[in-house]
Amino acid sequence: MHWKQIFWLPNILTLSRVIFALPAILLFHSGNLLLSYILFGFIFLTDFLDGMFARRMGLVSELGSILDPVCDKILVLSLFTYFYAIDLVPIWYYGLILLRDISQLTSVPVLLFWKKIQFKVKPKLIPKWGTALNFILLAILPSQYFLPYFLYEILVLDGILYPLLFISASIEIYILVTFLPRFYQIYIGSHDTFE
Repeated sequence: MHWKQIFWLPNILTLSRVIFALPAILLFHSGNLLLSYILFGFIFLTDFLDGMFARRMGLVSELGSILDPVCDKILVLSLFTYFYAIDLVPIWYYGLILLRDISQLTSVPVLLFWKKIQFKVKPKLIPKWGTALNFILLAILPSQYFLPYFLYEILVLDGILYPLLFISASIEIYILVTFLPRFYQIYIGSHDTFE
């Protein structure tokens, strides 16, 4: 892994998700909803742009393949923690997000730095949908600040939010159940790729 790769445009875009998360949260918390939504939009867009630029510029790297999901998880944990703190996320869903993302985040230093085990990250379709649903939920959760409450209750709570929470929770459980055995396989050296 070459650490100079961190300065490649795709990796800078990936890191920007973490860098801009706190300013976006602070803007939202202080009532600057429009600016916070613009910043959130940019943050979510970088998840698409970093991979696109990496492929088009021939800058796909091991570092980028690990950095991308790590930054996604830090972002998701940060935003869901904030939204949980202001009562926008149910505790059962927040607990599931914590369990899944912290499990996956702690695997990186354990494998790379403690055990000195190199691994690859090549997510399949279901984990990609899991992250996409996280981002969709994070965009929908604060909509109560923009919509009249009766519209929010009918359209968002009953129509979109709860069904998406249950679909997302099912995916989170699936990812967690498949991740733990794969972590063990990588840990003992019988596999080298998280999928």
